[in-house]
Amino acid sequence: MLACSKVFSQRDSDGVVELLQQRLPLELLKQVQQAVDACPTQVFVVEEEDDHSQLILKTNDEDL
Repeated sequence: MLACSKVFSQRDSDGVVELLQQRLPLELLKQVQQAVDACPTQVFVVEEEDDHSQLILKTNDEDL
């Protein structure tokens, strides 16, 4: 969450990290990838779009 606070937030009640938005500008790719890589539960996945104009983040539901 700290690596990219524009994209991730943390609930006060239980500390779970949530996505603030799924579709992001590519300018945030480096920050988002660092945050995803640093996630201890590896619950987030970065997906590449065919048109390469935006970044899409999804949760890995298998790990939830």
